[in-house]
Amino acid sequence: MSRHPAPDELLLDYAAGVLPGGPALAVALHVALDPAARRMVRRLRGLGGALLESDAGAAEMGEAALEQALARLDAVPVDAPRARAAARPGFDWAPVPLRRYLAGKDWRRVFGGFEEMRLDLQGGSHRVSLLRLQPGQGLPDHRHVAEEYTVVLQGGYTDSTGNYGVGDFAVGPGPQAHKPVADPGEPCIALIVLERPIVLTGFWSRLFNPLLRRGWM
Repeated sequence: MSRHPAPDELLLDYAAGVLPGGPALAVALHVALDPAARRMVRRLRGLGGALLESDAGAAEMGEAALEQALARLDAVPVDAPRARAAARPGFDWAPVPLRRYLAGKDWRRVFGGFEEMRLDLQGGSHRVSLLRLQPGQGLPDHRHVAEEYTVVLQGGYTDSTGNYGVGDFAVGPGPQAHKPVADPGEPCIALIVLERPIVLTGFWSRLFNPLLRRGWM
């Protein structure tokens, strides 16, 4: 079970199929790596019809109805993970939902010394990337002005909000500045989904923030 699960509301939106492409991929990877999240999504999909037929109706389904639905999840057995499809050499860490986006992609070094692999999602309103940081390497100090979702796929990282390992799901801390640093051991690989560019808060902020806003970095 993940130490940092995705919020219940996000899992509900994923189960209902209403998330945009980037957030949906982030949740799909979390679900693929976390048995408890798989169980919850499966049961939410099963309960969805019953909730929609309730007296309150879908438009009036409130927090109490959601809590009642989620309370019924504990008795549900967890499915064993499905057999993994063949991965590209060197990409064994990639869960199955990610692999179709990796064709023809490779890592490129970007500002800060870490590596990025930008993913193309049709009709995407978010920037979706894989980041790879070597042990002890950190991202620049930054903050967020819109939603950010992170799923760890290999290794782990630590920032001011906690320590995150494989399968963990992080929601960006918003205006709180942070600096994720890769943990010792193997490189940290994570999927990052951004609604709007980050805002650098360190020494290089005045020079590079205009480039980030224009999507040039």
